[in-house]
Amino acid sequence: MEQEDGTLKKPLLKKLVGVGLFLFAYLMVGVVLGFTGDKTDHTFDILADLILGFIALFGWMAFFAQFVLPVARLSDRWQVIERLIAYIMGGHGPAIFIENGFTRIKEGEDKKKGPGVIWLDSASTAILRTAGHFTRTIGPGVHFTGGHEYIAATADLHTLTQTIGPLDNDEPFKIQENDPNYRIVKDRANLTSAITRDGITVCAAITINFRVKSIPGEGGTRFGFNIRHAEAAIRESIVRDIKLEQPVWNPLPGKMAVDLWREYLAKFRLDELFEIDENRLDATISLIAEMIKKRLTRVRVEMLDEYGHVVLENKKSEDNYRQLLKERKIEAAESLLKKVESTEFIKLSEMGLEVKSINIRKLFFMPDVEEQLIGQWKNDWLKNAQKEREQVEIDRKLWETTGKQAGLKDFAFNASREISQKTTETPAQALKLLVHATSRGAQKNPILLKNLNNELHDLSEIYSWLRKMEGPTQ
Repeated sequence: MEQEDGTLKKPLLKKLVGVGLFLFAYLMVGVVLGFTGDKTDHTFDILADLILGFIALFGWMAFFAQFVLPVARLSDRWQVIERLIAYIMGGHGPAIFIENGFTRIKEGEDKKKGPGVIWLDSASTAILRTAGHFTRTIGPGVHFTGGHEYIAATADLHTLTQTIGPLDNDEPFKIQENDPNYRIVKDRANLTSAITRDGITVCAAITINFRVKSIPGEGGTRFGFNIRHAEAAIRESIVRDIKLEQPVWNPLPGKMAVDLWREYLAKFRLDELFEIDENRLDATISLIAEMIKKRLTRVRVEMLDEYGHVVLENKKSEDNYRQLLKERKIEAAESLLKKVESTEFIKLSEMGLEVKSINIRKLFFMPDVEEQLIGQWKNDWLKNAQKEREQVEIDRKLWETTGKQAGLKDFAFNASREISQKTTETPAQALKLLVHATSRGAQKNPILLKNLNNELHDLSEIYSWLRKMEGPTQ
């Protein structure tokens, strides 16, 4: 009896029984009319009604299939019709919507076997598979699945943020052992615990932003979808046995950032962390953050020795390097440095990931070390302020010189505009054109016009005098 109930509950059988009962009832109506009516044979009418009914059913189904899903190609519309027919017959597969990498699905829908459909929003990607192998990687849009295909894993195309280390309000070096959160706070601190060159322990709160590598707008979505990188990112996560019930999340970029933080912090003493070296523009802690970012985002990065100093390709170019730094010509200065290959960037690229930014939000010290740093800052603030003032003065002179050169170029261009378009026969004619162009250029420049007193009047008199000089020569 239980077996019969299970058979009768099958969707396809239930639909066939329903259609059969409807046809039987309709035929019985025709038979009854034949006995009670005018004795006319209604068999042809009944068959015609049934045929027209089925034609209308499938015709309207084909029509409304145009609007069920956002598809444009004729082949895709036919796929929609096929799946609607399969749905009516009870042989359809799962209908799944994926939003921001999360699968939205009715309970039991993923258990269905048969041709199905998957709709991914603009920030989602997924890999499909069968029981034996991966089949394909799909991106934003509507995709039709075969009878044995199902989702292996999904991923979010948004930029993802990973925070490692203590929370901003944690006190990992001050919290008491009897505090109920002691173990949790300590575990968070241990994730980024590092040691300086002079043996001082420092913890950091590090934030890293990364995403599946792509170009915005690629793959028909503003977030960017590159099928090769998406496949690499998802497969890497599957290999690492990451939970696949939610969008894949790869912890490796964060672990790389922590390893690099420890590597670079070990090159500096505690008292150097907030100093500005003569061969740098920023404090050491900013240099560490910048070097971590470069290691994760560039193929080649500059080398630092065991004391945190940059290494030049040619030691003779040290003076040139310092001068370029003072003039804020960063790219030119970096071109003089010795560079090495970044294995971290290469690994991330193979995994289909790219790091967008890295930020060391906060540092945590032992209480006595913190007091020492505050005392050191109080003693050194004047020296640091003077150093910053000198740099500001250098920048001001640099921009002043640059502005003066740009002004001279603009003046020469405007003054020679008229003389370059006409042929002059005498020096007076040439000088007249130069004076006239200079006067017109000054009148068109409101900033210059504000600072002029009698200069325009003087130029006008010079121009009049030159015209008089030009008269007798003609």
